[in-house]
Amino acid sequence: MSEAAALVAFCAGYYLCAGLAINLGYHRVLSHRSLALHKGVERLVVTLGLPAGTPIQWAGNHRFHHAHADRPGDPHSPRDGFWHAHNGWYIGRKDAVTCLLYALAGPLRILYDGWHRPRSNQEHAHLAPDVAADPWYRFVSRPGPYLALALAHVAIFFGAVHALFGWMGVGALWLTLVIIFNLGDAIDSVAHIVGTMPYGGPDLARNHWFLGLLCLGEGWHAHHHRFPWSARHGLLRGQWDWTWLVIQTLAALGLARDVRVPAPAQLRAALAEEARVGAA
Repeated sequence: MSEAAALVAFCAGYYLCAGLAINLGYHRVLSHRSLALHKGVERLVVTLGLPAGTPIQWAGNHRFHHAHADRPGDPHSPRDGFWHAHNGWYIGRKDAVTCLLYALAGPLRILYDGWHRPRSNQEHAHLAPDVAADPWYRFVSRPGPYLALALAHVAIFFGAVHALFGWMGVGALWLTLVIIFNLGDAIDSVAHIVGTMPYGGPDLARNHWFLGLLCLGEGWHAHHHRFPWSARHGLLRGQWDWTWLVIQTLAALGLARDVRVPAPAQLRAALAEEARVGAA
């Protein structure tokens, strides 16, 4: 394998692991309890995703978002501006320049968030008492441990890519991290602006094949808002959901259980109901 091919494989592996950590660990397991993972696997997956934010704060904010999606109080609705929804809500800014710099910061964003995230957006943490009840998640959500783990994440992965590939590797991993952050942020912004709305309102969540593909299944966002408890987001034929494929594999290995998905009759009823409302 050439050095360039090895670097591509390194960055692709980082991309897939990061996507799995956020989609499966933070989102479908911690926030929605769509399934239960073996506790060791769950903690490993969530720990790999720690640059996304502290587990308690992330789950609490996400649950509040679903309860108030695109209505007053929603932490990240594009009704309050694109950049606010995309990433400005993390840092209390709405101006494009600051938000764009934050969007491109890559590992510097992880380091800044290592200090900032445990101290900000904590107002909905009380909505995740089940996450806070886990001693590991409670520990890593504290400012000191979270900062230490953020520093370790940057040191380990960027140190490894520099040792293996030099500064070209650092640049490639930086770009990969920028893509990961912005694809995740696009679920809060773009996925509430662009795409199809098979269920109507009151929220603006959309399905979009491009985000479904690049976000490993998270882009089927209208389905997710209609069935937030579902471990599967790509509910219709042809809606590729890589995270769901991983969940099926883990279930087959005995590492996942209590996997929840809507029955076909539930999905048909929801789509038919919205069709009737739209025709009225």
